[in-house]
Amino acid sequence: MNKRVVLITGCSSGFGESLVPLFLKNGWVVIASLRNSEKRTGLFTEELKTHGDSLAILPLDVTQQNDRENAFSFIKDRYGRLDCLVNNAGYGQFGSLEDVSEAQFRDQVEVNLFGAAFLTKQLLPLLREAEGKALFISSTFGFTGFPLSSVYCSSKFAVEGLAESLYYELQPHKVQVGIIEPGGFRTRFGQNTKWSTRTQNSTSPYYLQSENYRLFKQTLGSRKGNDPSVVARLVVQTAIKKNIKLRQRVGSDAISAYLIRKLFPEKLFQSVWARMCRNIFLREIKPGTGINE
Repeated sequence: MNKRVVLITGCSSGFGESLVPLFLKNGWVVIASLRNSEKRTGLFTEELKTHGDSLAILPLDVTQQNDRENAFSFIKDRYGRLDCLVNNAGYGQFGSLEDVSEAQFRDQVEVNLFGAAFLTKQLLPLLREAEGKALFISSTFGFTGFPLSSVYCSSKFAVEGLAESLYYELQPHKVQVGIIEPGGFRTRFGQNTKWSTRTQNSTSPYYLQSENYRLFKQTLGSRKGNDPSVVARLVVQTAIKKNIKLRQRVGSDAISAYLIRKLFPEKLFQSVWARMCRNIFLREIKPGTGINE
């Protein structure tokens, strides 16, 4: 096996789906993992026809130990190596902390954090042997808090801490770790978003904020949006590079948010960010119209 091998999680949509053909075009063997692979049998039909043995579809729920163990056995037995792991699987749980259930919070962390952590742990022997790379898809929400996003932000902040620690921990073993922090891109992330039911109920103290956030996201979603292939290209370029950075941001909003945080004194940043959040979340809605006054 002379070709480099990559495992990508969460390939049913978004960045994961965009990564598969791009890695194949660059000569990699791609293991595209999906939680419900039997429901997405036609997703990579053309790639399977064109690239044959260079693409494998692997059923993988990152929260399930058996699936993670099966992934290790599959890669070791079939390819004998793993050069790159792209931890992309995840979703967003939104709503106020007070309204989100304990089960919803735990599921968010189970998928976004524990899934990535335990899969990386399972596959590290293969990555060490290949002196490979472990890449984590994070978010602007991984370094900046946002109202009604505390659950999602918690999971992404934790992923950043995990990956940064591994960056130093794995250096002596010649395994490189990188974090990709995208801003808003044209993916199906919004369709996979989950909301706490009570936050969207008029009895919730956070109802006004919730409705404004929903309208805000609808406005953003109605725009053309950035092509997710931009993120996919950065991930593939990172996988190919000999030496990689710990963090890379992609998208003007992600870069702007980082620069504002970096350049502004903390109190000034907090003041500006709080004012922006008030303007988005606390505008009054005309009764029965869904339109902000």
